[in-house]
Amino acid sequence: MNVVLVHGIFDDGAIFRRLERSLRDAGHRCWVPALKPADGRRGIHDLACKLKTYIDEQLGPTEPIAIVGFSMGCIVSRHYLQLLDGHARCKALFAVSAPHRGTLLAYLYPGKGARDMRPGSPVLEELRRTEHRLARMAVFGYWTSFDVTVFPAHSSHWPRASSSLDARALLHRFMPGNTRVCADIVQRMGALDATRA
Repeated sequence: MNVVLVHGIFDDGAIFRRLERSLRDAGHRCWVPALKPADGRRGIHDLACKLKTYIDEQLGPTEPIAIVGFSMGCIVSRHYLQLLDGHARCKALFAVSAPHRGTLLAYLYPGKGARDMRPGSPVLEELRRTEHRLARMAVFGYWTSFDVTVFPAHSSHWPRASSSLDARALLHRFMPGNTRVCADIVQRMGALDATRA
């Protein structure tokens, strides 16, 4: 499977080092864009357009993919999937510590991307209204009840996901490398790949 790993705010692809290694060891091809500006100062739509350009340039316009999005990267991924027609080629979305219903911490940063992740923002409301476009795609959720970056933590609990794993990681940024999260994603990716064979 072609797996696109989408990092969160202030991050780059290095945050996926452990997960990427595990996926490659299991035979998957990983694509790890470094979306700029990483603080999202130009907004979620800007980063989603850059994600679409990256995927189309690296894999062409129709090659099937799965996406792992971490934190803001999951909101960027959802925007790409739901509003830029990425759902037509994507087989699964793995949402890791995503502020689906926003995070109060976003009020502490002035950039447009942070404003987009505030509870009740127009961007999050549009994603809520259009999430039916993910209906033909497998969706899995991962969160930690100790999260103080996505706050309140239950904002990461997404009813759309067919499973929701509380990994109980002590810090938000530990989630992409959490042993339970990595193992579950690799297992589910393998099952997904098997259905395509």
